[in-house]
This record gives sequence, C-alpha cells and structure tokens, in this order.
Amino acid sequence: MRRAKWRGAITLLVTALLLAITLMLVLGSYRATLYQIKRAQNEIETRQDHWRAEGGLECVYTQFKLADGLPGTLQPCLFTTPVVLTLEPLANGYLVSARSHYLSLSKTILTSGALQPGAMQSSADLYFHSSATFSTPDPGALTADGWQCIALRYRSRFYAAVVDNKGIVHGVPPYADFNNPDGKECINLEGNDHLSSLIAGIGVGRDFVLDPDVSPFEAYFGVPVAEHNTVRDSGEFTVISGSGSPKTVSHCGTKLVSEIDAGNTRVWLEGGCEIESSEYNALVDATQTTQGVTILVHDGLMSIMGKPELGASAHPFKGVLFHFNVDYQPTVADWAAFAANAYLNHASSPIENSYRTAASYYQHGAFAVSGGQFFDAEGQAAIFFNSLDFRFNKDVIDESRKPFNTVKWRKGSWNDL
Repeated sequence: MRRAKWRGAITLLVTALLLAITLMLVLGSYRATLYQIKRAQNEIETRQDHWRAEGGLECVYTQFKLADGLPGTLQPCLFTTPVVLTLEPLANGYLVSARSHYLSLSKTILTSGALQPGAMQSSADLYFHSSATFSTPDPGALTADGWQCIALRYRSRFYAAVVDNKGIVHGVPPYADFNNPDGKECINLEGNDHLSSLIAGIGVGRDFVLDPDVSPFEAYFGVPVAEHNTVRDSGEFTVISGSGSPKTVSHCGTKLVSEIDAGNTRVWLEGGCEIESSEYNALVDATQTTQGVTILVHDGLMSIMGKPELGASAHPFKGVLFHFNVDYQPTVADWAAFAANAYLNHASSPIENSYRTAASYYQHGAFAVSGGQFFDAEGQAAIFFNSLDFRFNKDVIDESRKPFNTVKWRKGSWNDL
C-alpha cells in the first residue's frame, strides 16, 4: 500500500515537472514569437519610413523639374505621416534631405546653373550715385525668423548714396505663386539685418551680400565663361552684331524693339549698345506683351538713358538685362560716341574716379526693372546716375533661363536604373 502511494507521488511529481517544462517551452516560444512579431512590425515601420522619405525626395525632385530649377517655395508633400524636407545649396545643385520619424535619406539634385539668391548680381563694381530702391527683393529662403531677402549679390565693391529694401509684404509679389500665408517679412532681428534702409550705403545688412565667388554668367546659364559662345549659338538667341571700333550696335533700342515685336524675346548683342531716351517708351512697352525678354550685351559698352522728360511710359522694363564682357576692356575714350559721355565723363563729373574710369555700363534717368539684372565684367564698373526702382520677378527670370536649365539626380541615386 505504501509502495503504491510512493509510486503515485512520483507519477504526480514527474507529471508536474513535465507540465512545468512544457509551460516553460511554451512561454519561451511565445516570447520568441512576440519578439519576432515586434521585430517584423519594426521592420515594416522602418520600410514605411524609408518609402515615405524616398517619396519626399521624389516630391522635391518633381518640384524642381516643374520649376526648371529651384522652386520659389518648396511645397509640403502630402503624406499622412509628416516628412521633414530640407535643402542645402551646393556649388552645382542642392542636397535634398527627407526625414520620416528617425530615418533620413539624402540625395543631390544637379542643376545646370547654380544661381544663388539675389535680385541683382554682379562681378563688376557697382556705383549708385542716387538711390538704389529694391521695391521687391529676391525673397530667397524662408526661415523661422522670416525671409532671406537678398537684394544685391556683388563680388568686390558697391556704393550707394541711399539704399532702401522695401521688403516683400507690401510690394508686388516676387512671383505669381508666391506662398506667404503667415505674412512673414524679411528677417530683421538686429535692425536692418535683411531689410536695409540707409543713407550713404554704409552698414547695409545681410540683404547686400559680398560674394567673392559670384560668377553671374556661369550661374545663370550653367556654362563656363570660356564656353559662352555655346550659349550664343544655341539657337535660343537672336544675334545682332555691331561694327566699328569699339564695336557698337547703332540704333540699338530700335533694333531691339523690332526683334521683340517679331517674337524674338532673347537677343544677344555683339558689341556696345545705347538705348536712348527717344527709344525708351517703345522698348519697355514692347516687353509688356511677353513673358519677359532677355537682352545680353557682350563685349562692349552698355548705356540706358532712361525715360524721356515728357510722356514717359508708366511700365517697367519687363525682362532680364545682362551685361557680359570677356575680352573687352573699356577706356574713357570709348564713350565718346555715346550720349552717356556728357553725363559720365564731363570735367566736374560727380562719379568717384576709380569707378568712372573703369565704367563699362551707365544708366541715366529714373528706370524701373521687373525681372533681373546681371553684370559679369570683373574689374569694370556699372554706374547708376539716377534712382533705380528694382522689382525682382522670378517668373521672368525662370522664363529666360528655361532653355538652359536642366535638373537631374546625381548618379548613384536610389532610383537610378
């Protein structure tokens, strides 16, 4: 009887041990299964973050393609889970980063031209005898503190009797789809930070950028200066050649109007050009029926004599003015045949001598521009005698650059086939 009890107890003990071992195995398997499930969920979420980040990169790329370059405002991509998008300017494009939760992806978008912000850009020295008013600056990038607002980007020297950056809230928008729902103005944290308004141009803020590397032609067209003839001969420009020594296009304003009226909105002038006051109205009025014209003067003097005294057109010049000297070096004597000479080089000229003797561009009379103005003439000077009213217009610049602008991923991108 006692032996039977012991046998039963041993059986119960063995059974209990087996059940315990089985339970431990089941619990271990359950924990392993839970771990596998959690790991699979994490992998799925990681892949989803990766796909969202990839989608963010493609979203930015699409905006670049539609804008033929840097879009005016980077639009948020519509994801159920937010994706943080950032752009970092590079010498030949932009580093695009997209972050979804803790996963980030970065790729480089290459553009044919790396045009940095700046309503007016110049490798030549700039001298504003009167006032330089930027009614609409280039808004640049939007930050938490406001817009970057770059009025002028210049390589070496710049002087203005009066500087006035009007900002972007109250004037004409810098482009048609300008998105500024919070009504932010130019950054102005430290007084005139990115919103300069000063007498004698001393102490301007960071809206006037000293950039020793600025190269307007290469940045604008995406072609090295040494290869500039490829732009001229691309078929996009109507070419007018001057004559004489120094080479000059006679009746330049009238010839420009004829080309614009004929539908030729990109004109390349080989040699100097003076637009006389009598030609001013017809020229600025002709630009109004276009999406913006591009006038490029190559290797010569350029002069705009401004509005006529009576009956001046109320329109601004709608387009891009580009003065580009490579092989031409101006002398004071070269101005003799230009009407500008009487104002620039007379005995009591008020223009500071180091600017005057290096001048290759002269602008006289009140003049308004809606578009962009670029000077690539290192070691030379652009002189503005009377007031300038400048209104940056990105739509006009984009239209001008469209044939020369290409956008592509840098090779090695995740979507390369």
